[in-house]
Amino acid sequence: MSHPLRTLFRKEARQITRSRKTVAAAALVPALMLIFVTTGDIVTLKLGFGKKPIYLLSSSHAVSGTFLLRHYTLPILVSISALVTPSIVMGDVLFGERERRTLDLLVALPVSAFHVVLAKLLAVLLFAVSVTVPLFALNVLIVHLFGYASFTQTVSLFEIMLCAICYSAASALVIAFVAGEARAANIVSGLLLGPIVPLEGLILGGIKSEIALSICALLLLCLTAFCLTWSIRLLSFERLFGTA
Repeated sequence: MSHPLRTLFRKEARQITRSRKTVAAAALVPALMLIFVTTGDIVTLKLGFGKKPIYLLSSSHAVSGTFLLRHYTLPILVSISALVTPSIVMGDVLFGERERRTLDLLVALPVSAFHVVLAKLLAVLLFAVSVTVPLFALNVLIVHLFGYASFTQTVSLFEIMLCAICYSAASALVIAFVAGEARAANIVSGLLLGPIVPLEGLILGGIKSEIALSICALLLLCLTAFCLTWSIRLLSFERLFGTA
């Protein structure tokens, strides 16, 4: 890592951790999804509410509560948790700096727009991984203690989580470059992040084996590559400042 990039990265990392509201908001949703919602679903199963066959939508094929938890609920909860955290942090890093006008100071420094964006991206990814990985580990521990975990599924869920984090951060760059204000950013964010969970639901519903989890991870990886390519094409200080 070059010296300018290292300096920018340290600056972005400090800025993220100084914003207590952003840190709390970015950690709240993963904690709710991976700990409290998961525990609630497992307790519901243990109380016997998942013993009867469950029919999904208009499907004529019933599934058990255990299968529903492992094949549908856990992947969706992991995906939501991983998508939310980078989106919140990147939004504060980019739009917050625009409002505070601190981005203007970077023009006077011997750094490129690519270095600025890369430092922000690396800092957001590091923060998102630091938040979600420990919560994911607690989730795995809870699921394992109740006897619903398997090694292959845990690995697949971890892959989905990492790919979802990368996609969320990459899509946040596109949102910042395309949308000049917060209201437009919310609309673009909904268009990029909103369809992910329904798409995963279709994949998981159509493929009942664990390979569906790998397909979901591959989909997120492809979308990440698309967003990064799009971001590179849009990259400029004008786009970064929201003046283009």
